[in-house]
Amino acid sequence: MTKFSTRYLVLEYVEGGELFDYVSKNGPLPEEEAVRLFRQIIAGLGYCHRFNICHRDLKPENILLDSHHNVKLADFGMAALQPAGHWLNTSCGSPHYAAPEIIYGRKYRGDRADMWSCGIILYALLTGYLPFDGGDLPSTLRLVKKGEYMIPSELSDESADLIQRILQKRPEDRISMANIWRHPLLTKYEKLHNAMADYYIGPPPQLSVKDCGQPVSCAQDIDMDILRNLQTLWHDVKPDALTDRILCIE
Repeated sequence: MTKFSTRYLVLEYVEGGELFDYVSKNGPLPEEEAVRLFRQIIAGLGYCHRFNICHRDLKPENILLDSHHNVKLADFGMAALQPAGHWLNTSCGSPHYAAPEIIYGRKYRGDRADMWSCGIILYALLTGYLPFDGGDLPSTLRLVKKGEYMIPSELSDESADLIQRILQKRPEDRISMANIWRHPLLTKYEKLHNAMADYYIGPPPQLSVKDCGQPVSCAQDIDMDILRNLQTLWHDVKPDALTDRILCIE
């Protein structure tokens, strides 16, 4: 007797589709609308960074819009955990949005690379096109390495300034997440101001062992799907080492 099993994958329906399609159809966006979307993007990203999670593949195709055109970050397949003092070295992301240090193949900080991608996205929201686009992959990579681009004259001084502060070739020169929230471009629209900045750029909440549920007593009790998901974040850690850490209660 043959047994059949059915698996259902339940996903949220995001009615507004991709930000890429929205900008392609409506871009360049009015500054106020671009700032509204940008605020939500960095709010979501800031929440991830609080827990040392770097997205590493931010682009309009991976940003979804609900029926009210509110942002949802998607596709964390390239995401990585980056504890303090730890450097990443995996080359990933899309060439048009990847930071120069990734293109050069250097070790990098994922949060700084994410900020570069946010600068590209902000530029695209405001102009309707990308700052680094050579028509083919080699030419595009050369442009990113140079870090040279044009600021359209129609952009406001505040928009031009923030883009330039984000798109700095040297990661350490890029504006921080906290200072982006204080930048005049974001503060000029007072009606959009709320407590997002205070909530998303602070340290992660302190959790105790009790907050995380009952401890796992043996390796056989570890859910293999959860272990595989942990490996997605800890790329360089072998399953046995992760298992040891799960079983170690400090």
